[in-house]
Amino acid sequence: MSLPIDALVHVWEPPSGDPRSILALHGRGGNEHDLIPVAKQIAPGAGVLAPRGPEPQSPGGWAWFTHHGIGVPVIASFDACLDQVARWIVTAATAYGIALPMTALGFSNGGMMAGALVAARPDLVDSAILMASGYRLPDHIGALGGLAGRRILICGGDEDSFHTRQMMDEGVRSYASAGARVDARVYRGVGHTITLEQARDAAQWLTEASV
Repeated sequence: MSLPIDALVHVWEPPSGDPRSILALHGRGGNEHDLIPVAKQIAPGAGVLAPRGPEPQSPGGWAWFTHHGIGVPVIASFDACLDQVARWIVTAATAYGIALPMTALGFSNGGMMAGALVAARPDLVDSAILMASGYRLPDHIGALGGLAGRRILICGGDEDSFHTRQMMDEGVRSYASAGARVDARVYRGVGHTITLEQARDAAQWLTEASV
């Protein structure tokens, strides 16, 4: 069943010279505006579709699913929100004339949703840039098969206490075991954030995909 376009609060910025579009998924406690500047830096001229996560957070902001702890989603919430976001993307693509599949840019909590979309619906999202969000996906999501042969860029900082090196390494292994073509990069002295260097590397990585 399709969803109305207003089912998720969002921003749509049409492409201006690049027919591609980036799906921008903010982190926990963020909103739909957070990643638009990053998406524009990574893919200048591309469209940006930036929805707001469906789960309100306290004291503010939004998330893509509820969780037990960092990188540990409540499975029922994760599955329901994944289905909701996927169905909404279909509606948005029709409403705005967005060429599918897109590349997803996800930060932290949004990165888990970005990776799950590739696993579940590669017809909608066929690659992902995961910033501080190379967490291991739930096993049943990775087993859906959509990650096979898909390009995944995982960027993490070696001083990130929310997305530790151990978490990142586990995530890289899980994506690779599901058949993804993983490019993992660790940045020295970087915490839970997105740096200019990471954005530049992501832009180069995305350019390489079209060569």
